[in-house]
Amino acid sequence: MPVRSDSRARMISAARRLFRERGYLGTAFSDVLAESGAPRGSVYFHFPGGKEELGVEVAIAHGADTIAQINRAAARASSAAELLAIFLGRTRDHLVTSGYREGCAAAPIVIEMAPGSTQLTEATRRGFQDAIGALAARLAEHGVPVDRAGSLAMTATAGLEGALILARATQSTGPFDALIADLSRLADGASAGTEH
Repeated sequence: MPVRSDSRARMISAARRLFRERGYLGTAFSDVLAESGAPRGSVYFHFPGGKEELGVEVAIAHGADTIAQINRAAARASSAAELLAIFLGRTRDHLVTSGYREGCAAAPIVIEMAPGSTQLTEATRRGFQDAIGALAARLAEHGVPVDRAGSLAMTATAGLEGALILARATQSTGPFDALIADLSRLADGASAGTEH
């Protein structure tokens, strides 16, 4: 049984990376099998619901990993601004390391499939909402008033998705650098109560 679950986990991980680079529609099961090294017969054994089920699992894994990244950033940060800089900086650095090839794994699912698929729409919606909620909670713990933390977390998430697109298009960290600088100012102002 551990071999089967390991194969499933490898397939989800491979699909997540491929979605980041090629998109949901641009990734075939054969690509996932080649990337993961899983046997061909494992596709419908592990994902009887087909590619849609695999997409749901990728969205869930992406959301859980994003929350883990937020929590790790919060543990290292001494302020809300630093939390945002660490969290956004990690995504920027991963994009650069990938040669500007790997964006967000959930975004192509939303763009290419939602709202056509109820399951995929729900999985991505829940993933983004949970990540925004986690970021808001960590920002509040770092001094951002609760009534501002949710809005700042939403802005940071929207900015992150936009920065991924612009950075890939321009092959530059400029969009991330501008986002981090502006959000850091907002976080500092919110924490100090001097935000305008």
